[in-house]
Formats: sequence, structure tokens, C-alpha cells
Amino acid sequence: MPCVFKPNRFAAAIFAISAVVCAPFAQADAVTETVHLVITGGPNAGTWDASSEKGGCTYGFAGPGSWGNQLSSPKDTDPKKFNSLQLIVPDAKKAASGAKEFLITFGFGPLMKRSAEYTIETRPAEKKKSGSGTVTIDDKGSVAKVSFAVTSAEGYKFEGAIDCKSVMRQGQ
Repeated sequence: MPCVFKPNRFAAAIFAISAVVCAPFAQADAVTETVHLVITGGPNAGTWDASSEKGGCTYGFAGPGSWGNQLSSPKDTDPKKFNSLQLIVPDAKKAASGAKEFLITFGFGPLMKRSAEYTIETRPAEKKKSGSGTVTIDDKGSVAKVSFAVTSAEGYKFEGAIDCKSVMRQGQ
């Protein structure tokens, strides 16, 4: 006589519990942020989009009241691809109406062998300033939108937005 499996309530309950417990581990990491970037001028002119499952937007990690962002795709080896954005704004609350003091860096290509990197540094405490612009933060607590319109020392324009799907907070 062949062996026939007849599920009972206990077996069905174990299956249901294991499905609920294991499901979060079977899913891909959730996207923590997306970035839309338009560059006018220079060798990387064009429209770029990137997203990340790690890093993301932070409040208070770069100093009390600061705002930060870390988008990186270290495994991406395409030298022509936008894959990195770092941002530090010393005063996030002031940036709600537009901040002129910030550090923002855009990177292209592999992390350790960049094909291009653009840095706009306007924080007063820094010795080597370059570029100008405005960063605006619309902080909604658990999510946020950051918009930027900045110009590098070379005259290249960078405009875009960061959609923070989550915000890590420290010292609030």
C-alpha cells in the first residue's frame, strides 16, 4: 500500500507558522532610498537614477541636528554609471527652507577606482570650499524628500531629489 500523507490540523498549523516566520527572510532587501539626478555640463551630463537597499538618510549622525545621506553601490563596476551620493547638511531644520551650507558628492564608477567624482563643499568650517547651491529637506519623521540644485566649481549643474523611504535617527 503506498504511503499517503493526510495533513492534519497540527501539520497545517506548523506550515502556516513557518511560512509567516520565514517569509521576511525570503524577500529581497527593501529599497531605503531612490535618487533622481540631472547633470548639465561636463562628461557625465544626462539623467541618472539610482536606488539602494543599504545606507540611506540619517538625522543626527554627522553631528547634533545634522542631516546625512549615503547612497552607494560598491559592487557596481560600470565606470560610466552614477552609483554614489553622499550628503551632509549641518542644520537639518534650517534646510527645511533651503540650506546654503552642505557637502554633497556624486560618484561614477567603481568605489576604489572612480571614473568621475564631483564634490560641492560649502560648509563654513571647511577650509577647501567649492561650488554653490541649495539643499532643501522635507522631513516627515519616518520618511523624507531632499531636493538639491547645486553647481560645481567647474560650472556643472546638478539638480535632483532623494526619496528617503526611511530615516535613521540619533540624538533627538
